[in-house]
Amino acid sequence: MYEDKKANRVLVANIPMPVADKEYVWSLPKGCKWFTLHVRDATAARIAFKTGHVANSVEPYFTLKANTSWDEKYLEVDISRGLPVFFACAGAGKVVEVVLGVYDDNLEGME
Repeated sequence: MYEDKKANRVLVANIPMPVADKEYVWSLPKGCKWFTLHVRDATAARIAFKTGHVANSVEPYFTLKANTSWDEKYLEVDISRGLPVFFACAGAGKVVEVVLGVYDDNLEGME
């Protein structure tokens, strides 16, 4: 069962998207509590939680507009197993940068 515990570890991830309009996948890890993501050079990107929607702009997908970030401060989803996120961008050679807070059972009680 998913427990409501605060993040005790902060991680950074970079998701390279070398080819334009190609779908790339990365998973929010088990225990993720919050995240912020944006495209490194401030271009727009398409994001979905199901494969087959971002490469060819097939709805539903979410548009992360240029010069913006997506901040999710309180996840209400049970991601005890991880949650795949699909990305695509109209330009080649882009990188999605993610900062996230996770709860790691192995760190509980450590200072």
